[in-house]
Amino acid sequence: MWVNFDKLPSTSRVWVFQSNQKLTKEIQASIDRELKAFIEKWSTHGSQMHASHVLMHNCFVIIAADEGKQMASGCSIDSFTGLFKAFGSQYGISFFDRFSIAYKQDEEVQVCSLDDFKSKIGLGEIKASTLVYNNLIASKSDLLNAWELPLEQSWQKRYL
Repeated sequence: MWVNFDKLPSTSRVWVFQSNQKLTKEIQASIDRELKAFIEKWSTHGSQMHASHVLMHNCFVIIAADEGKQMASGCSIDSFTGLFKAFGSQYGISFFDRFSIAYKQDEEVQVCSLDDFKSKIGLGEIKASTLVYNNLIASKSDLLNAWELPLEQSWQKRYL
């Protein structure tokens, strides 16, 4: 059952999918429609998931599930992971590129390859205070409080 993202508790589990490039408005609208239809029917072991999704900064798709009502099973997680693989094939993008880094520059999120990210650090275009994204967060509370953080506080700080 799809519910409003804002209505989910802060303890809800989240999965962050970052595309390796900016998503056009058309692609975002299509993904939004397909994900809403998927979540409306999403269930685990025969029980309906209470879940939602949100698209952010033209490159992130976040799924959240209230596991206080129903725990997500491995198979149910695999089902939406498969959907993101299909999005990749359909739109020529990847949500599984571990060498793609998102950072904020002039209040806009940019996406680049790890090599470009390192180069931009070397050129001084990206600094220790530049905001980056920790896509390994686990809860909606983390999304609100620990997802966006300065490079110097992130796992990417090793590239400074």
